[in-house]
Amino acid sequence: MDTDLPDAGPPRVTAWSAFTQNLAAGLRIAFFFRVRGANIRASAGQFVVIAIASILVSFAAAVLLTGPDGRFDLQALPTETAWIPLSLFAGYLSARSTGDARYGLLIPVVVGVVGVALSVFSTAIWFAVGRGWLGDLTLQISAFDLELYPILFSWWALAVWLGVRRLTPRGTGRAIAPSWIVALLIILPAYFLPPDPLWIGEEVKESEPHAEFSEEALYAQADLLREAERRLKPERPGVEDLYFVAFAPYAGQNVFMKETQSIGKLMEERFDTAGRSILLISHPGLLDRYPIATLTSLRDALQAVGERINPEEDVVMLHLTSHGSQTHELSVSFPPLDLQSIRPMDLRLALDEAHIKWRIIVVSACYSGGFIDALRDAHTLVVTASDAQHTSFGCGNLFDFTYFSQAYYDDALRKTHNFQEAFAFATESILRREAKEGLEASNPQMYMGAAMKEKLLRLQKRLDAEGAREK
Repeated sequence: MDTDLPDAGPPRVTAWSAFTQNLAAGLRIAFFFRVRGANIRASAGQFVVIAIASILVSFAAAVLLTGPDGRFDLQALPTETAWIPLSLFAGYLSARSTGDARYGLLIPVVVGVVGVALSVFSTAIWFAVGRGWLGDLTLQISAFDLELYPILFSWWALAVWLGVRRLTPRGTGRAIAPSWIVALLIILPAYFLPPDPLWIGEEVKESEPHAEFSEEALYAQADLLREAERRLKPERPGVEDLYFVAFAPYAGQNVFMKETQSIGKLMEERFDTAGRSILLISHPGLLDRYPIATLTSLRDALQAVGERINPEEDVVMLHLTSHGSQTHELSVSFPPLDLQSIRPMDLRLALDEAHIKWRIIVVSACYSGGFIDALRDAHTLVVTASDAQHTSFGCGNLFDFTYFSQAYYDDALRKTHNFQEAFAFATESILRREAKEGLEASNPQMYMGAAMKEKLLRLQKRLDAEGAREK
C-alpha cells in the first residue's frame, strides 16, 4: 500500500540539507498544503536541531518585539519548551497505536517545524501591526480590540492537526488516530499554557496581567494611595515647581498603563517632577505597585498635591488617558468593581477643591474636546487628543501609546519644554499619520488661559536652564 509516511531508508543527506528540507515542509504544512512523508527527515538529530531552533526563534522574536532593554525570563522557559516532551510522548503513543515506529520521531519533527514556521510569520505580523505598517488591519484590530494570539494559536493548532492527519495512512486498523493523540496531548495542553515571552522589557514585565483583584488587594489600595501621597516632596520657595498626576482608569487594555508609566518617567527626567508625581493606574498586574485610578483616588491625590504646593507659585499637570464617550465621559473600569465615569465637571470640582490654581490638563481620549468648556479659565492650559465630535486613535492592546500621547509626549516633549510648541508639533504629526492611514481627522484641541501663557514661559525658562547645566 502506498502511504505518505517517510520511507524506511531515506537517501543519506547532510544535516543542514535535512534541516532546510524539514523547514520547507513545516512552512507548507503551516499554510495547509499537503506534504508527503518522504519530504520530512525524521531523526533524533533533526529533532534536537529543530527544538534548539524553536527556542532561538522564540527568543529572537521576543527581543525584536520588546526591544533590547530587558532581561531573559527563565520562568517562561518551561512553557516555551513544553511541546518537546509532549510531542515525544505523542509520537511514542502514535507509534504504539499504529504499530509503526516511524511515528515516534515524525510527530515531534512535524510539531516542531510548524511551530518554527508560524513563530517567524506571527512575529512579522506583530511587528508590522505594532508599527502601523498594515494600514486598515492595524486599525481593525485596534478598533475591535482583537487579540492576535488566539487567532494565531488556532491557526497553529489546525495546521498541526491537519498536517498529522494527512500524514497518517488510512485503513491501518489503528486504535487511536495520531491526529487525535496530538490534539489531546499537545494542542489541548498548549491552549492552557500562558504565552509568556522569553525576553521581558521592564515595562512589559510590570504589565503582565497575572494578578487578580483579590480581597487583600482591595484593602491594600488605601495604604498604596497614602504611601504615594506621603512620598510627595514639599514645594520649594522661590521655585515654580511642576507637580504631575497621571490617571489611567481603564484596566481592560495595556496601552493606557504602558503610556502612563512611560510618561511618568519622561516627566521625571525632563520636567523635574521626581518626588512630585503620583501615578494612578488601574491594571491587574500592578495592584501591588500603584493605587488604582478612580474618581475618589483622583480627588485624594489632587488634595495631597494641593496641600504641598504654593498655589500662587507652583503648577500642577494632570494627564488622563482612557476611552471617551460622545457624552464626554471618561471610562473608569476595573471589574468586578462598579466605578463612576469621569465627567468634565468632576475634574473641575476636584481641582477647585484642592485649591490648585495653575493647571495643565491633558486628556487623551475620544471626544475629549468636550472637556474644554468646563475646565477653561485664565490660569489653565487644556490639551485634548480630539475635538468634541471625533474619536482619537491607538487604544488597542498592540500599542505602547495612544496616537496623541505618542506624538505629544514621546515625540514632542522629549525635544522641548514648551507645551504650546509641543502641541503644534503633535497636531501636525497626528494629521499626517491619520491622513496616511485613511482616518477621519481627530482634530486635537488646545485652550490656553490668558495668564497661563506667561506662567509656562517662566517654567520653560527654568527647565531649559537646568537642562543646559546637565549637558
